[in-house]
Amino acid sequence: MKRLPLLPLLIALVTAAQLSCASFSRTSKSHSASAAEKDQAAIDQILKRYEDALGGRAAIDGITSYKMSGRFALANFTGNIQGWRKEPHKTLTIIEFPGGGILKKGFDGETRWLQTPAGTFTDSEPEEEIAQLERDAEVFSAGKIKSLFYSMKLENKARLNGREVHVIEGEPQRGPAEKLFFDTESGLLVRWDMARKHPKRGTVFVKVHLDDYKDVDGVKIPFRVRFAFESFSFTVQVDKLENNIQIDDAIFKKP
Repeated sequence: MKRLPLLPLLIALVTAAQLSCASFSRTSKSHSASAAEKDQAAIDQILKRYEDALGGRAAIDGITSYKMSGRFALANFTGNIQGWRKEPHKTLTIIEFPGGGILKKGFDGETRWLQTPAGTFTDSEPEEEIAQLERDAEVFSAGKIKSLFYSMKLENKARLNGREVHVIEGEPQRGPAEKLFFDTESGLLVRWDMARKHPKRGTVFVKVHLDDYKDVDGVKIPFRVRFAFESFSFTVQVDKLENNIQIDDAIFKKP
């Protein structure tokens, strides 16, 4: 924050007025700083409770890779979906559509790519997309949300599906702010409003609903995740999730 320049003391009356204003200004800044510190403490408490609800920091940090397999539903279509993640930052998702169409989306730590029946593509402006991929992958991993945002701000509590939730706004290094909703009773993350780039419409928001948490190797994972766009929803139902498996780095490379 920039400091206001000191004004010269011209006459006693002006001086008195300035001192009065300065005193008010210092009080306001003090209250503002105190409120900010209070909000930050509340955010830290919410995130700590979230970590504990998932299984604790040690259990979360103990997971360095995973493989997920399940099913997806999109309008009247259903199919299979698989996902891999390996620290640091390597991800791969394979979606098998009815009729044999396959879509692959990967990141090998340097290159973000997409493979469709029409060909394989590399993002020419990957930085924001890579950050979005990280947040996508975080849905099926656990407890590292704070590291994905440059800053966080506490908002008023809200109600979501009849339950009270804490609302935190997170600002990433790139892209618009996103919102996180934590159940006040369980401490778990139940919705995440993510920002996404659209080639024709600019930024769109996706409401990601997380449900059906199950314990896998001491860490709770949402086994049902619904990505709600403006006009349609994409739902993933996890059938199996394996942690800390050996994954060949070659699968993350662009084909």
